[in-house]
Amino acid sequence: MTMTTKLTSVTGIEKTDGTRKLTIKGKTNNYTVYRIPLEKLFYNDRNGRIATYISKYIAEGNYIDRTIIDEYNDVLHGFIRESNSTALDATKDNISRFGQRLPGVVLQDGRVIDGNRRFTCLRELRKEGNDVFFEAVILDTENGIDERDIKRLELNLQHGEERPVDYNAIDYLVDMYNDIVKNKMFSIKEYGDSTNKNKKDIEMGVKKAILMVQFLEFINAKEQYFIARDMELDGPLQECVTILNKEFKKWSFEELDNPSFEEKDIQAEYLRIRNALFTAIFTSRSDERGDLTRYIRQIGKSVIHSDNREDFLEEYEEIVEEVYETLQEDIVTSQTVKEIGKKLGDARKESSVIIDKVIEDTQITEARKKPVELLNQALTYLNKIDSDQVKRLKVEDAKEFNLVLEEINDVLAEFGEALEI
Repeated sequence: MTMTTKLTSVTGIEKTDGTRKLTIKGKTNNYTVYRIPLEKLFYNDRNGRIATYISKYIAEGNYIDRTIIDEYNDVLHGFIRESNSTALDATKDNISRFGQRLPGVVLQDGRVIDGNRRFTCLRELRKEGNDVFFEAVILDTENGIDERDIKRLELNLQHGEERPVDYNAIDYLVDMYNDIVKNKMFSIKEYGDSTNKNKKDIEMGVKKAILMVQFLEFINAKEQYFIARDMELDGPLQECVTILNKEFKKWSFEELDNPSFEEKDIQAEYLRIRNALFTAIFTSRSDERGDLTRYIRQIGKSVIHSDNREDFLEEYEEIVEEVYETLQEDIVTSQTVKEIGKKLGDARKESSVIIDKVIEDTQITEARKKPVELLNQALTYLNKIDSDQVKRLKVEDAKEFNLVLEEINDVLAEFGEALEI
């Protein structure tokens, strides 16, 4: 069977008495479940997680032929096995004991939309000599169901239902970027409805996804999302969004990166700050640094949002240029990213020195200003006291008020002596 053959036109598929309830085009119905021979099915290469793995597999010099189903499935089978072998073994044991309890969902061409793990377990059980089939609903895309309906269903099954899904945060961002930004298949509201997430979470996800794409372009690894996953960038990207939102809330990151953006001064400042953050991420991603997310948050607080920002950006500009130019020499892959990191060893050290110095200077300045800030806070509270109310205090309250006032005067006298006033 090829990936263009219809399941309904091949032999060996049996209708069962079972059904599965699915919501498609806003209507919930019970769909018939079929017993399908495993060799008639293939993994969904449009799934964000699988598509990310395929891009990595190819970038590492391998070739995958989607027209030869067995070889194609074997490659992706290995990925799913490696991604969470513990969960896979548990599911496999459960199916071996009790059979496949939850039917999957497949398209008419054999593409598995829901049930990758179950499909993988059944493939292993068959290799071990068991006579097994994949039980699933078959959706016909020529019967009024389009790609958008399928994607909405897939999102709902992966993210919307109340069942655990070991879905990597970066894979989720890849799906979000493709569905909302690149292909414009869904609005933010529609995506939230399909994944059972609120609007703010989706808005944050979209911004992170756009920054992820821009980061990969910055390091010359366009669309190589597995690098973002390997670098565990979800947390650092969220901090970058928070930092940049504070400075450029009126504009989307997508339009700020667009060459046709008219306000060039604003765009230039966005690129300066963004590229400095990207450089900090790339040069600081090591075990020695520890929590990279916390480090980027600290850069936002003590560098980008401090009085030292302009001095920092000017001093850091050479590091940004060196890192960027080195990354542009060759296409970056998962195999070369560590080598480039070693090549930039001196720049990485200098980057840490510059950033750490600015953070320390800012913290010292903040500590120096702390007494003034606290005194101003105290003055604000004192100004809230109404003198007319003081005049009307009862005798006991007036005595207590006077005692506190004397204590305040004593403290102020100490401050005056400390200042030699």
